[in-house]
Amino acid sequence: SSGINAEYGAGSQLHCFVIKLILEEVVMVVQTNDVLAVEGPKTCNVDDSPRETLTIEDAVDRVVDKVTVKFVLILTTACLTIVNTSSGTYLTVFTGYIPYNEWKCVSEKCSDLEALAGSSNDFYSYDTMCFNDLVAGSDFEWTTKKRTFSMDWGFYCKNEAKLSVMTSILFLGTFLGLMCSTGLYERVGRKKGSMIGSFVCLAAVAISAVATNYFVHLVLRIIYGFGLSITYMGTYCWVVELAPTYLRNPISNFFALAGWSTGLFMLIGISYFIHQWQYIYVAVACMDAIAILPFFFLPLPGSPRFSLLKGRMQEAKETLQFLAKMSASKVSLEKVDLVYEEKDQSYIEQVKDFKAHPTMLKETLLGMVAWFIVAVISYSYQFGWSKIGNDLHSIYIFAAVGEGISFVIAVPCCRLLGRKKATLFLFVLVIVMNAFATIDVKFNDDWSLEHFVGMIGSIGAGAAFVMMYLYSGELAPTSHRGMILCLCSSCARVGSFIGPYVNLLYGVTDRRVPLALFAGLALMACVVVWFLPDTTGRSVPETPGDVEILSGRKKQREDEDGEACQVVVNRLNGCEPKYKNEDNEK
Repeated sequence: SSGINAEYGAGSQLHCFVIKLILEEVVMVVQTNDVLAVEGPKTCNVDDSPRETLTIEDAVDRVVDKVTVKFVLILTTACLTIVNTSSGTYLTVFTGYIPYNEWKCVSEKCSDLEALAGSSNDFYSYDTMCFNDLVAGSDFEWTTKKRTFSMDWGFYCKNEAKLSVMTSILFLGTFLGLMCSTGLYERVGRKKGSMIGSFVCLAAVAISAVATNYFVHLVLRIIYGFGLSITYMGTYCWVVELAPTYLRNPISNFFALAGWSTGLFMLIGISYFIHQWQYIYVAVACMDAIAILPFFFLPLPGSPRFSLLKGRMQEAKETLQFLAKMSASKVSLEKVDLVYEEKDQSYIEQVKDFKAHPTMLKETLLGMVAWFIVAVISYSYQFGWSKIGNDLHSIYIFAAVGEGISFVIAVPCCRLLGRKKATLFLFVLVIVMNAFATIDVKFNDDWSLEHFVGMIGSIGAGAAFVMMYLYSGELAPTSHRGMILCLCSSCARVGSFIGPYVNLLYGVTDRRVPLALFAGLALMACVVVWFLPDTTGRSVPETPGDVEILSGRKKQREDEDGEACQVVVNRLNGCEPKYKNEDNEK
């Protein structure tokens, strides 16, 4: 103040006074901060940190930052709720089995044929029974301890097609369930939708145990397929939405391995110890009832995506906090707002986009053909083992092991060879194994070269089926993926329906004919996949426009638009952006 008075005079006394007040205020603030640093604040702090907005995928990735035993147990329990799907699919294989090599003659006509055949081991066979029009009860009697509905209802030789109808009619129900499942999931959610499907399966198989009419069984088989599709797809979506993105592919394979393979092994064990087909249905009904119990007695969380879709953000956060607890994560979601981007287009509008985007149409059509072919081959294998082997249970145990192996090897093949090359390799494996199966080499009365190479071929077909799920999901843009996978899966259901009928060729033609048919179908699948682009190392397209850019059909514009388009191409192809100088790179 004295310095200012000396330089500017007494007129500056007012300025000096103001400066003095400011300095005193600064000193008071500094002293207050010193006290706060030592003693702490005297008043409550207000948390004014900004809120964060996350999608469901980002939120799940954040709360499930590591895999723990508890988290794996939760997913495993959810996966085991679909054991009724595989047991129901293969139920008629064991309850309708026709033992063409287990019977004895009771008529003079049959005895004369046996005397002419001498001591030939091939007398008790399909050819002897069917080509000579032998009638059960009049010309021969079944000697097996097991009793199937095919034996009770006369489904053998010319009537064997009825067994194929009962087996394949299931896939009509799965097709109907696939069409209705989306609306059900949107109304009640994935978890409750799976519960409804499980109850439908339980009711259908329980009533089948006491139904004695063929046409009633057909209706119940359709109903079972309807519930099966809802259970399987609902549980799959439910489990995948609970898993973080970095576990999606392993979880998909584990889902099939834990649920599908377990159910098949349980069915094989049940049919081995239970000889009456009605009691097998009762045992499967009990297994279905047990599969429903985890929904009620275990703390299985619902889908957070469905909760958010219905506007229940707090419920979605509670589910996420439960997942965080199971994975030992301390992440808090109090300052997080969850968002969900709804589809702007309806199903019909998405289908109309095929006209404006021909590349997406071409890839979808090729994918539908590939799905149809791989479904025909896979289900022909799975329902045809009884045609190439006499020991039903042992050969299906090996088939179940092979099916489990096919779920496991899909991911390593994909990582080593890439999407396209892995799929081609698996189809070529099917071709080669069916070619080897045509060679007549018998090891004993029950096993031949056809058995072993057939199992390897079934592993290749099953792994190719798994690969088509992954491959089609990466070809389809995010905005249309659900619709495209629905179309492909529908084609697979048609192939699944046709597959069991292919095995009827074993009774009317040489055994090499169906084997050649499988090899030809696999070759056709190779041609189809050859014209599909490889998605290895490439980002998943978000829109149909991205698909056109990747194919090169959508040309770059000049100047700014061309540069922006090139950035999109680099991103989709997995390329790092190239910077012009160091400042831009920084």
